[in-house]
Amino acid sequence: MTGDKLVYAGTVEALFLKALENRITPACRLRLREAGLDLEQKLTPTYTLEQWKQFLRIAAGHIYAGMPAEAAYYSLGERFIDGYFSTLFGRALLGMARLLGPRRALTQARLCFRTSTNCSEVRIVERGQSELEFWLTDIGADQPTFVAGALARAAELAGGQRVAVVPEGFDGQSATYHVRWSEQSDAAVSPELAARGSAAAQASTRPPA
Repeated sequence: MTGDKLVYAGTVEALFLKALENRITPACRLRLREAGLDLEQKLTPTYTLEQWKQFLRIAAGHIYAGMPAEAAYYSLGERFIDGYFSTLFGRALLGMARLLGPRRALTQARLCFRTSTNCSEVRIVERGQSELEFWLTDIGADQPTFVAGALARAAELAGGQRVAVVPEGFDGQSATYHVRWSEQSDAAVSPELAARGSAAAQASTRPPA
C-alpha cells in the first residue's frame, strides 16, 4: 500500500470508539461494517483515506440525520477532538495545550495531523496575537467544516473564548482556515469574520448531546 493515502487507527479510534461510541445505532454500525469498519473487531493499523471519508459520510447521515452537511461535519470535527484528547496520548497533549494557551497550542497542531494521517501537510501563518491561518494539503473529508470544527474545539479546550473558524478556498482536497479567538471572555470576535461563509455560520450551532 506504499504511496496510498492512509488514516491511522488512532484517528478512527478517537472518533468512533471514544467520541461517538454511545451514539452509534445498530443501523449505523452495520453500514460502517459494510464500508470496512467493524467496531466489534480490533482496528486495523491503517485505513485508506477514501474509507475514512466514507465512514464520515455514514456517521454524518446517521448520527446527525436531518442536519445540513456542513453542520454535521462541523460537529463530527468537534467530537473528533474530544475523542482525540481522551486517548492516552491525547490527554498528555491536552494538559500541555492548556498550559500553552490557544495560540501556541494551535501552532503545534501539525503533530495532531501528522499522527492522524500520512497525507496532511500543514502550513501555519500567525496573523496576530489571537489569529492564525491554516492551510492543509488534504483535509480528509467531503466538507471543510470537519477540520473547522476540530480547530475550533481545540482552541476552546486550550482556553480560547468565542472562537471563529472560517474555511476558504476548498478545492475538494486542500483548504485554508482562518482561526480567531479571544482570551478574554468579554472581548468580541470580529463580526465580519463571524459572519463570513454560510457553512461556518450554520455549523456554529451544535446539535443536542
